[in-house]
Amino acid sequence: MPTFDDPQADAAEASAALRGLAHATRAMPEPAATYSVIGDLLAGVRSLRQVLDQLAAAHVDNRVLAHDDAGDQAAGATSALAAADELHQAGALLDTVERRLDAASQHSGRIAWQPAAPTPEPARTTAHIGTLTLTVWPDEPLGEHQRYAYRIEDSASGETIEGRDLFTGTGAPVDPSRALRELGVDLSAAGEARNYVLDNPGTHPENEGLFPEWAADAALRSYTDLTVFAEFDPAALDAEQAPLTEPALRWISVVFLDGSEADEVLDLIRREGTDAAIEHLAGFDLGEETAQAALENGYVYSTPPTGALDRTATRDIYTLTYNPFTGHIALLREHDALPDPVLLSIETPAPSAASAQAPAAERETARRVGRAGAETDWFARPPVSPSHGRGLVL
Repeated sequence: MPTFDDPQADAAEASAALRGLAHATRAMPEPAATYSVIGDLLAGVRSLRQVLDQLAAAHVDNRVLAHDDAGDQAAGATSALAAADELHQAGALLDTVERRLDAASQHSGRIAWQPAAPTPEPARTTAHIGTLTLTVWPDEPLGEHQRYAYRIEDSASGETIEGRDLFTGTGAPVDPSRALRELGVDLSAAGEARNYVLDNPGTHPENEGLFPEWAADAALRSYTDLTVFAEFDPAALDAEQAPLTEPALRWISVVFLDGSEADEVLDLIRREGTDAAIEHLAGFDLGEETAQAALENGYVYSTPPTGALDRTATRDIYTLTYNPFTGHIALLREHDALPDPVLLSIETPAPSAASAQAPAAERETARRVGRAGAETDWFARPPVSPSHGRGLVL
């Protein structure tokens, strides 16, 4: 508060108030407030003009008391008169400042400020996958790098996490559905790493710290649904635009197994090798019917999809992918190709009158087995390495 009788204290307070005003006016969320601030500054400049005149008068009136450091009164009086002259010059300059501020106040007083239009919330895209709810929305770019923010919710535990490190490269942001799929890829990698840690205590796989432990546990519970979602690309699965003979679609899913059914085949691999497993699983291939089912459900790939811990084996036109850690196994076939029956010691899978006359229940069972990937496909692109921090790069 001003003292009105202590020039030093009041000057210090005025200096502090101006510093505070300089800080406060860095942003003006209410532009209408500028009018009153200009008015107060105008009054302050008028008072400052008076202060300068009074300081000049104090130098002139007390010049007989002025001495320099050597005790020379004449030199001190000369400096006092010089200071008074400079103060008068500063006061004269403030007359111009006062006129400009007065004009600015009049112009500002004629403005009818309108409230700013509310900033629209960025559109959010959500997917429900198992117990998880994934949401992404565009975030501010980081330099040249575009990015999405995301939210992961687990209905089983009630826990939630949000992040802003889902980077989508440079240029325009990618389609939100792709950002969601890539988030699913990284969650699948975290779930796979979590499963490996549970089976191998004390180990630290590459993707262990990609998300908090509860999120990795939730990803493990929803692993199959996550990886199916991560691989699904509606834009590439229009049967009219991408028929079975499209060269880019080279591999189809023949059969997928997990749980006890996968354990039996994994045991077969351990006993007799991957060739025996391929011969066994090739029996699920119904030829054109299997290819058509894969196309209809979107399980057609340019290359056999694998995860970070997956193992692969190839024989003739078949590729076997399996994961002894998570207990998954799948067989893929080159599209529009038939196996060598001599090599595999099996009958060539092709539609026939006999198969067409098979009981409907048996053919439906075979179809469900051949299309098991539609519900439980676990294929996913290789998960992103967290070696550069928790940035999720597309």
